[in-house]
Amino acid sequence: MMCIVSALSSGKLAFILMLVIVILTIIDSQFVNVFYGTDLGTPGNLHLLLFVSLIVIASIINTMSLGFVKSNDSRETTSRTLLHRIAYFGTVALQSATVIIMLIIISEMLVFHNYDKLSSLLVVYFSHLWSSFILGLLSLRFIQWYRISKSFSLLIYGVVFGVIIFITIITLPLLTEQFINQPQSIYPRHYIGLIAAVIVPSRDIAFIYGLGNYVLPLLIILSWILTVLLLKTYIDKIGKKKFWLIVSIPLIYQLFSFVVRDSNLVSDPALVEIFYSQQFQFLFAISYQVSGSFFAIALLGVARKMKQKGMKNYLIISSIGIICLFSSVQPGMPFYAAYPPFGLVTLLFLGLSSYLLLIGILGCAANVSRDNELRREIYKGLVDSDMFKNMGMAEMQLEMEKKVLPLVSNIELLDDMRSMEPNEEDVKTMINDVLNELYSKRSHIKSGK
Repeated sequence: MMCIVSALSSGKLAFILMLVIVILTIIDSQFVNVFYGTDLGTPGNLHLLLFVSLIVIASIINTMSLGFVKSNDSRETTSRTLLHRIAYFGTVALQSATVIIMLIIISEMLVFHNYDKLSSLLVVYFSHLWSSFILGLLSLRFIQWYRISKSFSLLIYGVVFGVIIFITIITLPLLTEQFINQPQSIYPRHYIGLIAAVIVPSRDIAFIYGLGNYVLPLLIILSWILTVLLLKTYIDKIGKKKFWLIVSIPLIYQLFSFVVRDSNLVSDPALVEIFYSQQFQFLFAISYQVSGSFFAIALLGVARKMKQKGMKNYLIISSIGIICLFSSVQPGMPFYAAYPPFGLVTLLFLGLSSYLLLIGILGCAANVSRDNELRREIYKGLVDSDMFKNMGMAEMQLEMEKKVLPLVSNIELLDDMRSMEPNEEDVKTMINDVLNELYSKRSHIKSGK
């Protein structure tokens, strides 16, 4: 296992791992949608075997990912060891509890040919709440960096994670209402009857969930902008026309899938029949995996160009976190009451994704803020230099403030100098001016060479 964990640093194995995550989450989350009305629409032993296989594969991926993060997240790379320890042990506890609950579900199905709906509800709440908590911390960190650096890309990152938190939270009331109206014990049901039995949400729940329709386009556009920023170094290599043609395809697909979901925008009977066919609905349903893949591959491409091993590994961790997050966000997925409970395995990646992103992104910032060679590599334009430069400089200022401000408050000044004692905001401003001056001198020296 340790050899496999170490091999993730190569990038190729990381790409294969991300591909497996995408395929696994698509099978798990879309199995009911794809096979209702077919011979596989009636649950049997084959379905149970598939469900168990998905849990085993997901557990192996979780173990590999956590091991890879643990081997790279050393105390020397960041000063926030307490936050990292809490995030690590919290994620391990969440993943362990989720796997145990799923083993209980499997045991109940093998012995009683049913399972308790409360088990599924626990998995839903544990994964959604933990992910929202960790992503909330990460979003606040991006806002802090933005307040220091005024970098537009850092603000976009903070908003994207904020939107994902919103989508994750508003899913809970809808799923809770669906569970309340289900029988306590979930028995095998034909998938056609399962879909037909989906309960129309109450007015209040429908209003809450409907808010997601307003933020979803924002998520689509902002995540696309971030991806383009990461890929913009390829403009000169392939040409502007080819570049914009290639990067526009995922955006068009995302916007098209969003438009056709709205029955108010598509009213022609012929188009409605086409767009609501199983084939088209499947293509639209996997839009999150497609968007996440585009974003994650861009990050992985940046990682492969990095020479500094620590930064490279943290970018790989971030790319795996992105694909896990986008693949496991299932807004309003109502089929957790299926037998077996397809859709639950996907949630094993939701809590994991937030932890990977927290460690990966904070690790990148810490490396940039402390490694002179890495900053020089970034200044050469090998990656999106503005984003990483501003993230590293902002992180450097935050770390300096933690060290300087306590010292300032303890300084004993003479009576005639107390009126000149700087306050906290003055100290922050001075630190920021010093860092900007240092950066401007480096840039001047570089241009002179």
